Amino acid sequence: MFGEMAWSFVIQTLSGIVAVFVGIWLALIVERRRKEEDTSEREAAQMAEYERVIDSILGSVVKNTAEAKRILRLLGGAHCPRLLHADLETAVWYASHGHFTALCHNVDQRVILSQFFDDVRRLSAFIEFRTELLAQRTTVGRRADDAEVEALAAEVDKRLAAMAEDLRFTGVMVITDHGKPVHKRLMGIPTEVA
Repeated sequence: MFGEMAWSFVIQTLSGIVAVFVGIWLALIVERRRKEEDTSEREAAQMAEYERVIDSILGSVVKNTAEAKRILRLLGGAHCPRLLHADLETAVWYASHGHFTALCHNVDQRVILSQFFDDVRRLSAFIEFRTELLAQRTTVGRRADDAEVEALAAEVDKRLAAMAEDLRFTGVMVITDHGKPVHKRLMGIPTEVA
């Protein structure tokens, strides 16, 4: 009788220990799967947020590229306005670049977009410089046909055209390399048909 009770105690103790280990093992498996699901959901949410941010940024690239092209047309035309208005925008970039940088894992893409918007800012500043220069030219009292002033204005326009062409070219490259079909269509870039 004592042997049966001892044997029963050993069996119950071992089965309890096995049950605890099996329970812990199952709990660890369930926890690992839950963490994997949470990670997958978090990565999916981050990817969706990245897609929203990059769409806004690339839309701004398309707009700024089109504006650079318009500036080039005006500068190349026979009657370029003295006061040149440019509708360049950097607000989307400045509002979202921190978020974009945190979400984007492609360093090259972060660098090229940062450089593009830095070029937009520089082009905008140079257009303001041109406007101030031509406004001073009018208010200082020099004659509009003064050869020195005309040469300076021509050099400024040449530099402005080079900056606008660089921005246009960079914008086309950004959209070609990183744009979605909708961005490519907006810029007239052929999309590949699969």
